[in-house]
Amino acid sequence: MTTPADRERLRQVAGEYAGIVNSEVMAKRREIWRRSNRLEARTVPFQIEDNGTFFADLTPKPRCEGAFERELEHGMLQAITNHRLIDDDRVFTPYCGISWLIGRPSLCPELRITRAPDATGRQLGYETNTPLADLPNSLHKLQRGPFTVDRDGTHRRAEIATAAFGDLLPVRIITPHTLSAGTGLVHKAVTFMGMSNFYVAMVDQPEAVHRFFDFVARENVEFLDWLEAENLILPNSGEFSVGSGSCGYTDELPRRPLKNGDKLLPSDCWGFQEAQESVGISPDMYAEFIHPYQRRTGDRYGLLYYGCCEPVHEQWPVLRNFKNLRKVTVSPWCDQESIAAAVGRGVVLSRKPHPMKLCGEAFSAAEFEAHIRETLDIARDNFVELIFRDTCTLCGAMKDRVADACRIVRGLIGRER
Repeated sequence: MTTPADRERLRQVAGEYAGIVNSEVMAKRREIWRRSNRLEARTVPFQIEDNGTFFADLTPKPRCEGAFERELEHGMLQAITNHRLIDDDRVFTPYCGISWLIGRPSLCPELRITRAPDATGRQLGYETNTPLADLPNSLHKLQRGPFTVDRDGTHRRAEIATAAFGDLLPVRIITPHTLSAGTGLVHKAVTFMGMSNFYVAMVDQPEAVHRFFDFVARENVEFLDWLEAENLILPNSGEFSVGSGSCGYTDELPRRPLKNGDKLLPSDCWGFQEAQESVGISPDMYAEFIHPYQRRTGDRYGLLYYGCCEPVHEQWPVLRNFKNLRKVTVSPWCDQESIAAAVGRGVVLSRKPHPMKLCGEAFSAAEFEAHIRETLDIARDNFVELIFRDTCTLCGAMKDRVADACRIVRGLIGRER
């Protein structure tokens, strides 16, 4: 039961959040993303993510006493803080989203992860016990557990939020799990085996590697099938992240007329695929060992975002075979000229500027501007978006430089608020 004090606090925050998401500024930003994502206009949307301590430093502390109420309050406070302090193109849902409480067991129960804190106390670094290091003799350790959904628990959470502030801000149940049903294929290989063991196995034990990826890919497909069968798939073409920090706001999905009660399918949604840990292998090895297994889920989506930190320019001849590929990441390690020339105007280049140009020890406005200008010049004939990620040392003391960065980007793309 939400206490009167918590209810009053949630209503205060929800009212402020509702004012932001229903504003004219937010409507204009949605149109910027819609036109870019549809390949309709080169609007160059951009957003700056906080992967460090920026929000922790600057976001007001939640006041609610209840654990779930604090969770709701914290989520809205982060959005409010972002809107106040970062003048980018980020958009937020015009409702409070409550995720389905879905269980998806680990494929390797013997996996153990040991984490270590960084200088700020965040548990970023880790190592695993690599239970599949000897892959051919360890495949039996892979297990496929049952998928579960707590419908009652999910609806209770939605009812609590609705009772507290539903008259100010609508509440909807959402399913972020659809997007990432097949994500992390190579991450599992590295986590279960260790990177060196995985790379060597592709040469020494290729059949065992194929058996491993077949098992993981079948579980990915089964999870997506289960979401569909359980009628858990919900729209994800609004103000949602659709991959490596990008926004999927579009009017292209679903591509078929739907009546009330029609079951949504993966083809009505965005999907996300990546293979960051494949950075050290050749395009031919990617094509043999990874891409076919990614396509088992990737080709089922209505639109697909591909990539994260890996330099995709060498893999493009293979990546282009994905069905409905709409965005491809352009990390700091990617050859921008090569990928820009290769994709033309058929795919959005989701450029990740080098994070240290923004969050290094010192900020040079001239260097930052030159870095962004380089991308805009190279991709002058492409659809491009700018997603600032991996800003792990971005802190509250850098607030002014974030404002300067937004001003510089807006000046370069010739767009005011």
